[in-house]
Amino acid sequence: MRNPEHFTSGIPSAHDTPDFVAVSWNLHKGRSPLGLQAWSAMQRWVQSTKADAYFLQEAMARRMPQPVLAASFGNPLDAPVDDIWHCQATEIATSLDLQIALGQNVFKPSWRHGNAILSPHPLDLGGRWDISAHRFERRGLLVARATFAGRSVTLLCAHLALTRAARLRQMNWIALWISKEAPEGPLVLAGDFNDWRNDSVPLFGELGLSEVATMLGESGRTYPAFSPALALDKMFVRGMKPVEWITPTQDTAWLSDHLPYMAKLRVE
Repeated sequence: MRNPEHFTSGIPSAHDTPDFVAVSWNLHKGRSPLGLQAWSAMQRWVQSTKADAYFLQEAMARRMPQPVLAASFGNPLDAPVDDIWHCQATEIATSLDLQIALGQNVFKPSWRHGNAILSPHPLDLGGRWDISAHRFERRGLLVARATFAGRSVTLLCAHLALTRAARLRQMNWIALWISKEAPEGPLVLAGDFNDWRNDSVPLFGELGLSEVATMLGESGRTYPAFSPALALDKMFVRGMKPVEWITPTQDTAWLSDHLPYMAKLRVE
């Protein structure tokens, strides 16, 4: 069995070129496909990529401190509010000195996880929305805006439902948000869409968004990580020209159940 602590990056530095490198990755709560703890290796892999934006899903939080647990049941809160948000994504942001925007999807007394957007560039939170289509799957949309090369780039991170009917509802909600709140300008929408049927490609295409792997003639398959057969993860862009699909090395297959979706883009 391959040790999840050993890997190579296989991605060029984002800061050697004027291009915008984006990475979308479902962290699988910090566990490998076999359920082993791979969090330390994940952190080192992210550090090796030096991307301009990271779209992370299922960033798992550690168990809450007791004061926070007490507060969740109506008692006074003694711990700093920031402790509530401490998760795997905040660990990455702190260690790499990255800007961060967070949005929880699942929030329970003893654990929680959600979406995160990280960037080395100035980052402003645009908002967090609960886009759960039913009570059995908590899903969210996280929005931030990064300043890159003097331009404001809208960044959206999403994690969609497992059922097609629920996904279609969520896609339409996201499309409505884009048409109302970000109708123009550079934009990247990325995440785990669970969209193996590619329903999202024509839907967002109506808004002028292009799916990166599709535009570059790549399969875009990221799941299951050890033998990718399904293109569950997506990256849509507007005002950004897809330049290169960056194939992750096979070593990343032992870090999560999804491979990272990596692409080089150019602001138009």
